[in-house]
Amino acid sequence: MRLALTHAYTWPDVRRGAERYVHEVSNALAARGHKVTVLTSGWDGPPSDHGNGVRVIRLPRRHEYEPQHEHDFGHRLLWPLFRHRFDAVHAFGPADARSVIRTAKGRSRRTVYMNLGIPYRWFWEDRHDAEFHDFVVREVDVYGCMSRCALDVLAEEYGRPGTLMPGGVNTEEFRPAPERERRPTVLFSGALDQARKGAATLLRALPSVLRSVPDLQVWLSGPGDPAPLLSAAPAAVRSSVEVLPLGDPKGQAERYGRAWVTALPSKWESFGMVVVEALACGTPVAAGNHGALPELVQPGVTGTLCDPDDVNSVAASVLGALELASRPGIADACRTSVLRFDWQRGIAPDLERIYAGG
Repeated sequence: MRLALTHAYTWPDVRRGAERYVHEVSNALAARGHKVTVLTSGWDGPPSDHGNGVRVIRLPRRHEYEPQHEHDFGHRLLWPLFRHRFDAVHAFGPADARSVIRTAKGRSRRTVYMNLGIPYRWFWEDRHDAEFHDFVVREVDVYGCMSRCALDVLAEEYGRPGTLMPGGVNTEEFRPAPERERRPTVLFSGALDQARKGAATLLRALPSVLRSVPDLQVWLSGPGDPAPLLSAAPAAVRSSVEVLPLGDPKGQAERYGRAWVTALPSKWESFGMVVVEALACGTPVAAGNHGALPELVQPGVTGTLCDPDDVNSVAASVLGALELASRPGIADACRTSVLRFDWQRGIAPDLERIYAGG
């Protein structure tokens, strides 16, 4: 198939997720023999290849203001979408998805839009691209969501079915480490300055955990300033916490594999990439029972679930996951549970069926 993926790459949270998804999926599809073009934007850069023969066409960015840039990018997509023959086009923003739909009229072309969040109507009502999103909901062939949680919201709020299109993991890169840390170690990986991610709640739960596991060490990994979190924590908690440098993203797999537990007492997750990556590294998780995270965790088998607003629940979840980490075969159980999310062997074949209309 001749396939295209489009995204303007704007808002930081969405950009990171979309960039990674587009990069991994385009390479996986190209490796399976498809001709893949990525239509994107930036301040500079000529058309180029990036791995596996994927063609990248960059439309030079002309506007600093994000909404104006997104609208302009969507408008300028019309010409390359008219000019080139594609069997399916997969868009990640409402403005570019509208152009994808408009240029597919009268052609045998599958139109796909992927919402990387949870499609609550209240989120879209006051946005600059609300009209575009409403058009996409009505007209796109496939409206993709990353979890069943998000699909349920789409059906309830907009009355249309969606298609499950989860994120993925490179299981060759994310794999168990040769050995874990000698001390019981809990890794938190996520934005430290986003309250919904739960770093503050985890630190408030640590005094209870330390009473049972006094030699515990906690690694904090992610963007944001940890100083406010640590200043509010008791001295015993601060002495057990190490803030890891951001470093090379490829080094994150080693951190997951060396930790005993990855903790993410988070809310409003549309998927849970941290959870999937940790499990691929054979590490059990202590995750919030909110959003999409319960879809990824088998309680008592690959991890534990907690109420992310309840400090005692978070503490019990961490202790339960630490107990799981000591069980024989836990690494294999965790890894096996997420093999279906491998980009090459799981996600790409599913997308092939979606693009073909299956």
